[in-house]
Amino acid sequence: MSTLFVGVSPSLDNRLPFADVLESTFLCIARFHHASFLFPLFKWKASGFCRTLLDFPAEHLYNHSMLAFQLYQLQQVDSTRDDLSKRVAALEARLADHHAVESAEATARAASERLQRARHALRQAEAEAEAVRMKIRRSEEMLYSGSVRNPKELQDLQKEVGALKRLLSRREDAQLEAMVAAEEAEAAQRAAEGRLQAVRHERLQQETRWRGELDDLQQRLASLDGRRAALAAEVPPDALTTYERLRQSRGGLAIAAVEDHACTACGAPLTPDLVRAARSGDALVFCRTCKRILYVP
Repeated sequence: MSTLFVGVSPSLDNRLPFADVLESTFLCIARFHHASFLFPLFKWKASGFCRTLLDFPAEHLYNHSMLAFQLYQLQQVDSTRDDLSKRVAALEARLADHHAVESAEATARAASERLQRARHALRQAEAEAEAVRMKIRRSEEMLYSGSVRNPKELQDLQKEVGALKRLLSRREDAQLEAMVAAEEAEAAQRAAEGRLQAVRHERLQQETRWRGELDDLQQRLASLDGRRAALAAEVPPDALTTYERLRQSRGGLAIAAVEDHACTACGAPLTPDLVRAARSGDALVFCRTCKRILYVP
């Protein structure tokens, strides 16, 4: 009889029709067996049984079966909270991670330092080349001014001018290389600075989007926290303790639904007796393989 009335709601609206149906059933049985003398007895028994059944406290009829359902609801809320918490942690980690900006800043800083060194090398090459030019000008002035008349001195002076010009050629080549290096360093510095600005702009947009997502997730978590508190308050303390212990030891999943006579958490097949026990709700039933609480939807 308990199976027959599992889905009957003990509301006032359902009491009279249900009693009438049960009374009519008993009376039909009496007529079939030509036992009219049983009519009053069946009528009294039917209405009395219905009153007894429907007036029975609901918590005694549904407590155990509702417990597994309540724990299953609590598990769904906790699983959602776990997922949202992971997403919050991931967003907070992204907001705390400034590696991309710091890397771009380091690249721009290094490019700026290379540019400074290249410019210094260019100024030094220019100064060295200019120093040789000044020596050449002084030597040529002495050579062509007529102040030196000794043939030997003139010959030495001509050799000196020739050597200085060869040195100037090398200095000018070095100056040209330094100039090219400085131009390349300047271009690299501009590119690095442009990259830095782009990374900073992208980071600003990302942070705006991430903070919006984070606010939304935190609001949803706050709502779920209230929902969880309400559900947990309806669960007996010992069952809640068992549930929390299993959540900690089973990777956050304490309740496993039963589908096709198998545990959906570990996939282990379940015996018909175990499924019936889980469906009856007389007590919490556990999977023999993963030890989770079983719930039959």
